[in-house]
This record gives sequence, C-alpha cells and structure tokens, in this order.
Amino acid sequence: MESKLCILVGKGQGESFKLAPGKEYTVGRHSENDIKIEDDNISRNHFKIQIKEDKCFITDLHSKNGTFVGGKDLSPGIATEIREGVPIVIGMTILALGAMCESCLKSFLDSAGFNSEISEYDEEIELYRVMTIKKNLEFIYNVTYSLMESKSLNEISKKLLNNIFNLFKRIDRCVIVLINDQTGEINNVVYRSRKPVDDPKKVYNRELVEQALIMKKPVMVKDSNNIEGIDEKVTESLQLMKIQSAMCVPIVGCYGIRGAIYVDSLEKPNGFRTSDLDLLKDVSGRAALAIDNLFLQMSFS
Repeated sequence: MESKLCILVGKGQGESFKLAPGKEYTVGRHSENDIKIEDDNISRNHFKIQIKEDKCFITDLHSKNGTFVGGKDLSPGIATEIREGVPIVIGMTILALGAMCESCLKSFLDSAGFNSEISEYDEEIELYRVMTIKKNLEFIYNVTYSLMESKSLNEISKKLLNNIFNLFKRIDRCVIVLINDQTGEINNVVYRSRKPVDDPKKVYNRELVEQALIMKKPVMVKDSNNIEGIDEKVTESLQLMKIQSAMCVPIVGCYGIRGAIYVDSLEKPNGFRTSDLDLLKDVSGRAALAIDNLFLQMSFS
C-alpha cells in the first residue's frame, strides 16, 4: 500500500509526500529529515512514520510541543496506528494521511474552527488559533467515541450535554430536545444549566427551536437586541426571556428529524461565533448517526 502525507494547513499547504511500504520516514523542520516541514513551532526531528502490512504507524520523537493525533497527544517513543483522514497537528501545521485527505477533510477542519489560511505575520494569533483547533478536534473525537458507546437515547443526550458544556465556556444552558419519530412531537427534554432552573419548561426558547426544526437548518442569534433575518415572534420571545445570544441546530438523521441541540447565554451578547455554529452542526450530525444506529439495533434485537 502506497499512501501520501499531505499538508492541510500551514506553510506548504497542499503539498504531499509519497510513503512507500516498509520504509521509515522522519518528519521535522531540519533539512536532514526525509520530510521537512517549514514550521518554527515543531522540533528538528518531530516524529517518524512507517507503513507496515497495510497499516500506518506514527511515533513522536520526544518533540517539544508534542504530536496530536486522533483526539490526544501521542506518548513519545511509542508507535501508534493512524488511519487515513485523521488530522495530525504539530506546531502550527496540520497534516493527514491519504491521497484524498485535503478534499475529504475540508468541512471537518472548518467545523473544527479553521477556515482561513495561516498568516506568517500574526504568528502568535495563528498559534492560538491552531491550539483552539486542537481543542476542537479533541472535542469532536471525544464526542464521536462517547456516542459510539451509548446504549440509550438518555445516555446519548447526557454525553452530548457534558461534552458541549465542557467546550463552550460562554453558555449558560445546553438543552437536547428529542422528537418522537412517529408523531413529530417533542417527547423528551434533557438539559444542563450553570444556575438553578426555576421552571424546566422555560429552560430553552421554544420559538427558536421550532424555527430550526421547521427550516431544518441551524439558527444563531448573536445579539437578541440587534437581530436580522429572524422571525419577529422569535425576537420578542428571546427578549422576553432575557436571552442575549443563542444557537440551535436540528439533529437530522436518515429517517427524519430526531431533535435539536440548543445553547444560550443569558448575560453575554455576541457570545457565539460562526465557527461555534459549525462545530455544533458537526456534533449534531454525529448525534443523528448515533441515534439512527441505536434505533437500527433496537429493531433487530
């Protein structure tokens, strides 16, 4: 099996390197490496990569800033198997294995928070952004694996709540709304809130959720006092509930709408960015897949 190591983000973006079976390649910023990466934030000899029996293994060479793969930092000196399409983050550079990785991972990287090119003039800002991407990628992998292990709708909902709440520090409330696939009506609401809730029925803005479900599209309100393109009824209800900013993303599976993910901030206008909405959209897709798989398992049991 011959594969390619591609640079997705960073200097040399779009460049790829062929990897032959059985051969070991070193990767780093020094010219003595088999694959040289122009990035001052990676080590002279950062990691090595090798293809053995149709499997690819990567080993961190005790690099200063580490090698981030599959939602975790690799333990130095230990070979770890890596699959095609899994982002590899070193310094300010993101790589991936696979000839088609750039096109396949574009939407994934967008949802993780990277949707523009690296700027060589603002390295401190860009380094912060890449660190944010690492955190978001870790979040996506954690969500994926936790959902795969879930055995019930309630377990899926709770794991979603915990993961989302831990990532978005600006939110006050996170709500998972589940819909009956037969009647289309809301049959369960699970939530987490930073402060005690007086009335569980008012823990989310129903009008905003209904708009997202009807449109089957994500809806974001950055500032409830300055809204454009949102139904007037939604605007009035947000202001009445004193919700400053909110996001809602429908959970759409192969067999229809499964529910919605809702988050809001009661005190902070402009609490969310477009990249936050992209990340929530990615999570909703994974949640929909987990719910669909759960129903399929139940139907065959």
